[in-house]
Amino acid sequence: MRLETLIEDNYDKLNENDLSIWNFILRNKKECQTMSIQELAKQCHVSHTTVSRFTHKLGMEGYGELKIFLKWDSREEESFDVREIERVYQDYIKTLDMMKDRDCSDVSEMLSRAGSIYVYGTGAVQKNAARELKKNLLFLDYLCNLIEGREEIKMVLEIVKEGDVFFLFSLSGENAFVNELAGRLKAKGVKIISVTKVGNNELSRLSDISLQFYAHPVLKGKFNSDVYMTAQFFVINEFLLLKGLEYGTSEE
Repeated sequence: MRLETLIEDNYDKLNENDLSIWNFILRNKKECQTMSIQELAKQCHVSHTTVSRFTHKLGMEGYGELKIFLKWDSREEESFDVREIERVYQDYIKTLDMMKDRDCSDVSEMLSRAGSIYVYGTGAVQKNAARELKKNLLFLDYLCNLIEGREEIKMVLEIVKEGDVFFLFSLSGENAFVNELAGRLKAKGVKIISVTKVGNNELSRLSDISLQFYAHPVLKGKFNSDVYMTAQFFVINEFLLLKGLEYGTSEE
């Protein structure tokens, strides 16, 4: 597993200091391979204990394991296939065509009957998409509750009820925490609308409505095919707004 994947999977656990450490590592991966924990802490203006806690939040035993991950990351040279530009373009076009042709009245009808509406994203991009959806739903006269972290999830699970609607943003649809959340919501009678990349993933199977987009890993070599273009999250958000406005017009 790549460091980027570990960060994505554990993003909710990370505080401002953790993200500062990660941003420094991301910009200086080669240099960090030979740094001691004290040297890295000094560069990030934190204590070595803070660096150690950061590695534990990622599921590592300690700083030594982080350096092993960094060496794995640099084992191969970065390579880029120029054909990826066309492939990404096709991902966008297929997503646009699919959303243009999709009848989203099922989403609109579900929202119109909803008690409360919630939205949660699993990582940095997904959280931004969740914020964007909250803003877009305001234009449709729906108040959406944005869930920022896992601690909030625990509280929300105490108050959600049958008939509420929960949007879940997950790239792969195979995030263990999100899928466990979906299962618990489903058991309470909460309706689930998921947004994931195309595929028969676990989250889509748990959802009442599955909205999917085309995406594939585009960078090879040291990135180990873990990098996706994810603007499609926002494409789906915008089409939900447009389709919602269309639905409202047809109801008048």
